[in-house]
Amino acid sequence: MRVSSYNPRDRYKRKNSEQMLAFGVVLFVLLLAFGLGFLLGASGQDQSSLATARQNEELLNQREELQDQVTALSAEIQTLQTRIEQQQESFDETLPEGPLRELVPLLKDQLDEGRDPERLAFLLRSARAPRNCSEPQAKRFVVSTPAYDGPVSEVSLEDGALMITGRGRSAINLEGLPEAWYDPSKSVEITFTTPEGTHTKKGTLPLRHSVVVNGREYRLSISDGAQSFAKVDYDSCDYP
Repeated sequence: MRVSSYNPRDRYKRKNSEQMLAFGVVLFVLLLAFGLGFLLGASGQDQSSLATARQNEELLNQREELQDQVTALSAEIQTLQTRIEQQQESFDETLPEGPLRELVPLLKDQLDEGRDPERLAFLLRSARAPRNCSEPQAKRFVVSTPAYDGPVSEVSLEDGALMITGRGRSAINLEGLPEAWYDPSKSVEITFTTPEGTHTKKGTLPLRHSVVVNGREYRLSISDGAQSFAKVDYDSCDYP
């Protein structure tokens, strides 16, 4: 009779050993995964720290460059201000004193606007105190308007060598309709006609003008007069 060598205890021992081995493998895998994760995290943190450090260094360098540029610009501005002050002082020293100081920039403005230098020189040479002037006189004329249908009105001076006429805007009545007379508060056109030609001056009254006719300078002031009329106050002096 054969006796079986099978022992149930050996089977349980084997099973326990296999379970322990499987548990150990799982534990090893977990520890390995944890370790790798830690190492990767530390490596990523180190790279992030390095990148942050590089950015900080670049920002510091940029700030230093900007500070250098600001310093350079401030120095240039101070230099320019000093030059401007020196030029202003030099300009003030070269300008004449008194009335001539005011005439110099006026003359420069005339030249900048394209005035003829010879004409300006002639006017300066001919400028002198008025001589042989007539007594002030006054005349008047009707200022025509779009609604005026009367005869042409004019002022004649120097035996017709100087003619003065005017045109304005119609006054508006309470009904909003235009009247025949002009509105002196609005711009007018005053025309001066001489043998040399015609010149028109525009603006609101009073207007002042001078014109030379037959060797005499007429100094004219045109202002509003009675309804429809403009008044011309004038005198004449030898010219030049």
